Amino acid sequence: MPLVSVIIPAYNAEDYISQCLSSVLSQTLSDIEVIVVDDGSTDRTASIVEELTHRDGRIRLIRQENQCAGVARNKGMEVAEGKYLYFLDADDWIELDSLEKLCSSAESLGSDIVVARSEGFDNQTGETWLIDYALNGVPFDTLIRPSFYADRLFQRFMGWPWDKLYRAEFIQSSGLLFQPLRTTNDAYFVFCSLMLAGGVSCVDKVFFHHRANNRKSLEGTRSKSWHCAIEAMWAIAKKIAEQPESTRLMESYNNWVLNYSYWSLNTLPADIADLYLEELAPALSAMPNGIESYVSRHEWTLRTLASLNQSKLLVKATDLSGDKENLSHEIANLQAEIVRLNGELNSLREELANRDSKIKEVYSSHSYKLGHALLTPLSAVKHRGE
Repeated sequence: MPLVSVIIPAYNAEDYISQCLSSVLSQTLSDIEVIVVDDGSTDRTASIVEELTHRDGRIRLIRQENQCAGVARNKGMEVAEGKYLYFLDADDWIELDSLEKLCSSAESLGSDIVVARSEGFDNQTGETWLIDYALNGVPFDTLIRPSFYADRLFQRFMGWPWDKLYRAEFIQSSGLLFQPLRTTNDAYFVFCSLMLAGGVSCVDKVFFHHRANNRKSLEGTRSKSWHCAIEAMWAIAKKIAEQPESTRLMESYNNWVLNYSYWSLNTLPADIADLYLEELAPALSAMPNGIESYVSRHEWTLRTLASLNQSKLLVKATDLSGDKENLSHEIANLQAEIVRLNGELNSLREELANRDSKIKEVYSSHSYKLGHALLTPLSAVKHRGE
């Protein structure tokens, strides 16, 4: 039995699958199996993988009709034999010691899930950045119980699987599967596994490189499946209701829904954003009113505005516009006052400079030098007398 089963759903990834697989096959941990599930690709993805299977017997290619990444990952889990499961996207890659270090953490601490840091990579510009909005406020290299992070689960961890290693026995006993959705098919699996885990450990090192701004990725076509995110939200909420820590989990969940929805409303086309909000608005309105239930004023403001009907929202927007105009006037007045004060300051500086110039003229004048020469001997006599 291999120590790790690496499961890679792949769809039209001919430009990236070789780099992805190279990073896996070159791991310092060699006791692995690699299961690539081709999700009905129409390019050379499957043929590239098939060619690599002849070079390395650890690779296994499974083909299916296009059913999206969630179904492909589930298919990979069905045949996986490893003690641990790792899910990698076909256009991403990992550091060469990633699996060894993740397994070491899991083995030494008895973790059901191990999470590590990741880095973003802009596919168009080549820019890289640390994904620092994951692993917020968590201790490293120790076993964490879900009770520790229940009230901030959705803020401390991200809803993607590729920065996590899973104990296969835990996943099997939990009965968790990825949702058969076109997009956002991983959120339910990831967040629910974090609720149910006996213990989680975190490693403070970048192991994963996530490709962003990939025009071939489904991430760039969310407007075609905007409802998938809402389906994932409803399923997660239902799972939360079954948990002993449901109250604390729901507070974290509400903040995540608001934050995710703000991003969706801001990035989806206007007509799609309206449909998204229309479907989600009742749930947003049912959230608590008090600002103390929210991570920041940002989430609370969105929840408050979402509960208003169109007429009330129009009034609120008008009020805000008036407030903005008044604030603009105040800013303009302050700027004018700053200009006036700067003018006075410059005048004082000029006056001081003129006085300094006049003093220098006095010191350099013939009469001052003559007077100084006449008084110096008298001053010396005075000092001798004292």
